[in-house]
Amino acid sequence: MKLCSQDITPDSLSGAIFALEGIRDAAVILNGPTGCKFYHSAISDSQFPRGSSFDPLAYPEQFYFGQPRLPATCLDGYDYVYGSADKLEQILPAAAKGHRLAAVVNSPGAALIGDDLKRLAKKALAGLPCVVLESTGFSGYFAEGFQNALLKVLDCIALERRRKIPGSVNLVGISIYHKYFAGSIKEMKRLLEMCGIEVTAVLCAGDRLRDLQNLPEASLNVVLYPEYGLELARRLYERYDTPYLASEEGPPIGFQATEHFLRKVAGSLGADPSPALQALDRGRAACFQHLSRFHSLTGLPGGNAFSVKADPSTAYALTNWLSSYLGMIPAAVETTQCGRSEFTGKLAALLAGAGLESTLARPVNATAADLVFADGATIAQLKTRHGNCCGIEIALPSLGYIDVAEKSLFGPSGAMMMVEQILNALRFL
Repeated sequence: MKLCSQDITPDSLSGAIFALEGIRDAAVILNGPTGCKFYHSAISDSQFPRGSSFDPLAYPEQFYFGQPRLPATCLDGYDYVYGSADKLEQILPAAAKGHRLAAVVNSPGAALIGDDLKRLAKKALAGLPCVVLESTGFSGYFAEGFQNALLKVLDCIALERRRKIPGSVNLVGISIYHKYFAGSIKEMKRLLEMCGIEVTAVLCAGDRLRDLQNLPEASLNVVLYPEYGLELARRLYERYDTPYLASEEGPPIGFQATEHFLRKVAGSLGADPSPALQALDRGRAACFQHLSRFHSLTGLPGGNAFSVKADPSTAYALTNWLSSYLGMIPAAVETTQCGRSEFTGKLAALLAGAGLESTLARPVNATAADLVFADGATIAQLKTRHGNCCGIEIALPSLGYIDVAEKSLFGPSGAMMMVEQILNALRFL
């Protein structure tokens, strides 16, 4: 059996759905078979729940199938021949009730039918703004589907250029599909607020439609994950004349990348980063105490082998931090397919500089390492081959651990959490 996991990598359909599901008061309707619904509905509800409880019996309606999110038209063979208009006319008014925005997304198969979704939505929704995605890209990259869907949202709500509010930013390029997205956003807002910088909106990971309508007021668009927001930020600059930046060190994962991020954002806005940098130093001090004690007893974590599977920018930031800060050695670094990224070359140069360029050719799920930073599916695959490794989840799909306390991958909170998980994992090797 081929040792790869590309079959479980989310595509542009998933990217579009999770972009739209990230708008708190939007109703997302899937025009497709039930097989395209269940995973996306489950992930949306677990990552970004809108209710305090979950009872499958509370969602008996025809198109919900016991799930509170992403009602689907349940297309069958008859619909592929004669069209889905009848089912859409039934589902749209009920699903959109109580929401400020509706979105209709075709599955790849439904896109071949040729139904006039815009006409059907206009007729059924009685003036409610509606985003229609006739096609999400036919198995394109997740990031492409994500950014294209958000551009459709901006087209739908028809924003205009506005006067910029000094010292304000939008956070761009993070989705509800990212691990710990809510805690990471909260950490970024906390650090930026220390610098006197206000976050106007997050596009699109938990904000309401009214927040998105304020997007043009921000003085700067800050890209968190470049693969998911850089193209979007460029388009926002063209439309609303809002400048943008993305850190050359990748997302703010680890102390070095976070410090670079804060200095760059604050410098672009003429703000003072020192309060946030002091919080970062407190995190460094807390980690040093535990690392020093652990190292004096075990000699670790320096010299331990680790593997990473992530998007190029995340893989770069994480590999750089683990190598330079903790002295760990990469055994395999695998990047996910998400389109063109400048961090692919930066990662190759980083590893080549240490004489470890061969690690980029090794699949993570077939390479022995003490610690593995990856999605849950990759960790599960590796444990079946090398049972003594310890996995640390940094992406979805998950192994199912229920996070009660809010966590972050970004900033000092994320760095301290990562060090905590590394030290506790190494205790049992």
